Amino acid sequence: MKKKRIIALLLVALLLLLCACSSKDDTTDTNQPADTTDTTDTTQQDDTQDSDTTESSINKKVALILQQGGLGDQGFNDTAYEGLLACQEQYDLDINYVECTDATQGETLIRELCEAGYGLVINLEANISGNMYSVALDYPEIYFIAVGRQLRINPVDGFTETPDNVIESYVALNEHSFLAGVAAAFVATDGNNIVDGLGGREGCNIGVLFGADSVGFYQYGDGFRQGALFYNPDAQVYMDYTVGFSDTANAQNIAENMINNMNCDVIWTCCGTAGLGGLEAARLNNAYGIGVDSNQDSVEPGNMITSAIRDNSALIEFYVSKYLNNDLAQTEPDVFNLSNGGVNITDMSVIAQYVTNQEKFDELKALLEQCRAWIADGTIEVFDARMASIEADGQRLDDWMETSGKFVTYAELMQE
Repeated sequence: MKKKRIIALLLVALLLLLCACSSKDDTTDTNQPADTTDTTDTTQQDDTQDSDTTESSINKKVALILQQGGLGDQGFNDTAYEGLLACQEQYDLDINYVECTDATQGETLIRELCEAGYGLVINLEANISGNMYSVALDYPEIYFIAVGRQLRINPVDGFTETPDNVIESYVALNEHSFLAGVAAAFVATDGNNIVDGLGGREGCNIGVLFGADSVGFYQYGDGFRQGALFYNPDAQVYMDYTVGFSDTANAQNIAENMINNMNCDVIWTCCGTAGLGGLEAARLNNAYGIGVDSNQDSVEPGNMITSAIRDNSALIEFYVSKYLNNDLAQTEPDVFNLSNGGVNITDMSVIAQYVTNQEKFDELKALLEQCRAWIADGTIEVFDARMASIEADGQRLDDWMETSGKFVTYAELMQE
C-alpha cells in the first residue's frame, strides 16, 4: 500500500510539472509575436506623429509685398514673384502678394498681413521696410524679410538692435552697376559702335533714370558712373529722377530729352515699371538701352546691350527654404554680390544677334570678363555709396576718387 501511495504521488507531481511546462510554452507562443508587433506599430505611429507635428508646426502662409509699380515691370517685382511661385510649387505654400501703393499706410498693410495669419512676410518696398521693425515686436512668431535693408545703414527710430524675427540682407548693387557702366561707356565711346544705326553721337554721353533720390540709388548710380569713368575718363553720365516707379510716359520724355538734347547714346533705367518707357525711347530714337533687376534684354531686342541683374527669384527661394527649415536666425545680414551670383549682368546673347561689328563686340565681352576678374581679386575696388553713408559720413564717388587713391582706369591697368 505504501508503495502504491508513493507511485501515485509521483504521478501527480509529474502531471503538475507537465501542466506548468505547457502553460509556459503557451504564454511564449501567444504573447511574444504580439509584443513584437505592438512595438513595431508603436514606433511607426510615433514616427508618423513626429512627422505630422513637424509638418503642422510650420506655417506655410507666405506673403510678398511688392515695390510700388506692382507686377508687370519685367524686373524687380516680377522676378521676386517668379521666385515665390517656384516656392509655392515646390513646397505647397499658401501665398499672397500685395502692392504697397501708399507708403504712409505701410505699417497698416504689414499688420493686416500678420492678422491674416501669414508666417513669413517678405518686403520689397524700401519706403515701408522700417515699419517692419516695430510690427515685428508685436508678432514674435512671424518672420519678416527686409530685402536690401539693415538697421546700421537705415536707422529706425527707437531701435538700436534688430529684432530677432527681422531678417536683413545686403545687395552689392554697386558691383553689377559698375559692369553696366563699363559696357555703356564702351559702346558710347566714338569708334566703338557695335550695331549699325544705333548711337554714334559725338562724345561719350550716357543717361540714367532713377526712381527716387536716395542712398539706395546712389549705390547704383555711383557704381555705374565709376564703371563708365574707368573705361573712359571723359564720359559724361547724366542722371535724372522719375519720382516714382509707374509713370512710363514721364520716363520716356526724360530719356528722349537725354538722347536728343544731351547726345546720349545709352539709356539705363532704374525706375521699375516706369523704366519701360525709357527703354522704348531708346528704341524710337536709335539709342542703346540697358535693363535692370532682371534680364530685360528682350524688352527692346536689338537695342539692349545688357541688363544689370539682381537675382530676386533666387533670393526669395533662399529665404523661403531657410524659413521652412527653421534656419533664419542671423548674426549678420546676408550678402548678395557679384562673386556669389547675387548680382550679375546678362551674357548679351540677345544683342549678339544684331551685332554688325563683331570685333568690337568681342572686345567688349573680353573687357567685361576682365573687369569681373579684377573685382574678384581686389584689383578694382568698386565704391559703395550705401556703405559710405554710415562709414564715411555720406561720402560720394567724386570725393572718394579724389581722396582715396583707389580709383584706377582701364588704361592704367593695361599699362601695368
